[in-house]
Amino acid sequence: MKLSPIFKKDEITSVRRYFLPFLITLVNGCLAFLVLVNLFYVSKNARATGEISYINFLRIYYIAAAAELLLILLIAPALTSSSISGERERKTLGLLLTTQLDPWDIVIGKFLGALSTLFLLVITSIPILSTVYIYGGITLTEVLQYISALTVTAVFCTSVGIMGSSLVNSTAASNAIAYVIIFVSYALIIVSYIFKDAMGISEARFISEVVATMLLLSAFMLYISKRQITPRRRKKSKEG
Repeated sequence: MKLSPIFKKDEITSVRRYFLPFLITLVNGCLAFLVLVNLFYVSKNARATGEISYINFLRIYYIAAAAELLLILLIAPALTSSSISGERERKTLGLLLTTQLDPWDIVIGKFLGALSTLFLLVITSIPILSTVYIYGGITLTEVLQYISALTVTAVFCTSVGIMGSSLVNSTAASNAIAYVIIFVSYALIIVSYIFKDAMGISEARFISEVVATMLLLSAFMLYISKRQITPRRRKKSKEG
């Protein structure tokens, strides 16, 4: 499969900067700190009381999982808010469109570039989250389901960021648009989950419908981004 030139350029640029290793170290360092603090608290409590509270091991897993999900919600718009608006600010978007690149190549290249960074964060955090296997309580299926949820979240948030970047010329404005859309979307998901029993929707059906909706919206937002950067053809005036 032929990779997008935009994706390859972004990958080469990212590995040459210190931002990516710093981001990976920061995210995994925070998660490891949470796990180590909890282990220290459990061991200290065990020495004092002679009892081991296994519920605390599960609690730290849920805390670390929620923290990583929150980090993706915060990081994804920051990675994509300048993807297209930044090209406009540098006056390079027009140059890209004059090449043999299709608008889809630009959008998909920016999308895959940001998504690869988020996937790297997810993959590198798996060993930390897997520490719960030392004491049990979490199955492999549940871990895979959580990773799938992170993947869907990364796809959705990346698409939102790229769409916001394509709608406006300012990076700050596109960043604000992305955070507002993400906040409203997840607020609606949380409210819907609370009232799913009142609406007669099972949990399995609710999750499947949310995932399908988020993926469809992601594809639609990428299409909007493509439309926004596609040059408009001027109609030739008819000769009288």
